[in-house]
Amino acid sequence: METRGLIAPETIAAARDHYEEAGPAAQVVVRETAKSMSFDAAEYDERVTGEVVETARDALFASLLEVHVADRDAFDEWLADTDRYASEDVELLGSEHVDRIVWHAAPFAESVVAATFHEEEAAAIGTLRRNAFGRIYRDQLRRATE
Repeated sequence: METRGLIAPETIAAARDHYEEAGPAAQVVVRETAKSMSFDAAEYDERVTGEVVETARDALFASLLEVHVADRDAFDEWLADTDRYASEDVELLGSEHVDRIVWHAAPFAESVVAATFHEEEAAAIGTLRRNAFGRIYRDQLRRATE
């Protein structure tokens, strides 16, 4: 099993802290991207909205989520060995008949999101992170910033 990523919050409070920390970085990324696109001040003010920065923060947070990559047997073994999750806690994206799998566990939500893949590991990781964010984190984190 291989682990990638930096954010593996045990609690929703820890997730909120990471999400808040991503805010300033998202603002810098958006500002520098707009600058490289030669936005003048008026265009920047018109196009770079709070929603744009929020989307960048969501994407940044999601892209840093810790994921595990392994074959299906290793995932099944991990699931059997953990006391936190049962098979009904796993939301599986993809086919059960594919040998490779990537997953993210969220203890505070008692949830695991997993995606199967054959060859495109990077694509599966990206898909998983976006789905984990949308299914587990988005609503709770946005409520915290309102």
